[in-house]
Amino acid sequence: MLQAIVGVLRVRRVTSRLNDCAHLLIVIRAVLVLTIAGCSAPQQSVEIPFKLNFGGRPLSCDGNGAALSLTDFRFYVHDVRLVNAGGEEFAVTLAEDPLWQNTEVALLDLENGSSGCTNGTEQRNDVVRGHAPAAEYVGLKFRLGVPEHLNHADPLQARAPLNYSFMHWHWRTGYKFLRAGVATADDGFWIHLGSSRCEGTASNVTGCRSGNRPSVNLAGFSPGRDVVEMDLRELVRGIDLSDGRRSDCSSGPAEHECKTAFEALGLSPATGEAVASPLVFRVGVRQ
Repeated sequence: MLQAIVGVLRVRRVTSRLNDCAHLLIVIRAVLVLTIAGCSAPQQSVEIPFKLNFGGRPLSCDGNGAALSLTDFRFYVHDVRLVNAGGEEFAVTLAEDPLWQNTEVALLDLENGSSGCTNGTEQRNDVVRGHAPAAEYVGLKFRLGVPEHLNHADPLQARAPLNYSFMHWHWRTGYKFLRAGVATADDGFWIHLGSSRCEGTASNVTGCRSGNRPSVNLAGFSPGRDVVEMDLRELVRGIDLSDGRRSDCSSGPAEHECKTAFEALGLSPATGEAVASPLVFRVGVRQ
């Protein structure tokens, strides 16, 4: 009888110790969570505006009386980073938006579907929004295009802004990273940029030998003060827009018209690798 009572007391003592340990673990976990939360860097809202021009002059779908007009300008960006004075890079977490961006990709649309932009849409978007650690920044980096792990997904199942058919390249089974074009009364040039030389089947692309994702590096950019200017004159420099022959580039390495455009975008025409920051993009001051 005595042994039974001693056994019960031992079980209760062990159970009590286990309960004490469980409570201690809960307390430790709560302290760790609070500590980590307290150590998280404060965040600041970030807006990165984009502005389009041609040699410093406004460029629009209706031309505004100029000899040259816009026919299209839409592109994806991802991997957006801000750079501090020490050269450290901080990722910009993109804000969710029902039309223009998710946490990984943003779509910029500088046309409005009028006049020469007949394949466009009325809605426009010229700002990338998100947040980053609060700090003083002196540079901006981002990549044009859609990340590889999203590039070959089904657009019918994708969330915005990857669900727009006009930005998908069905015959290349991937997205158009950039659609851009200009025109005169009897001439013009357009480019559709996307990955090329892809391998696999339409439902299972295993990779692309030419990624064609430009890498933009804008030293001196300060969010809240500056704007990203895009000069389409650089994109068509070397393209004869007065010979009466409309030309285009569909991202093929053998296309002669792609050479100038690829170089302006900082891409190797032969490999599709990003080899320099695109001449098309530069830092401008907000007005």
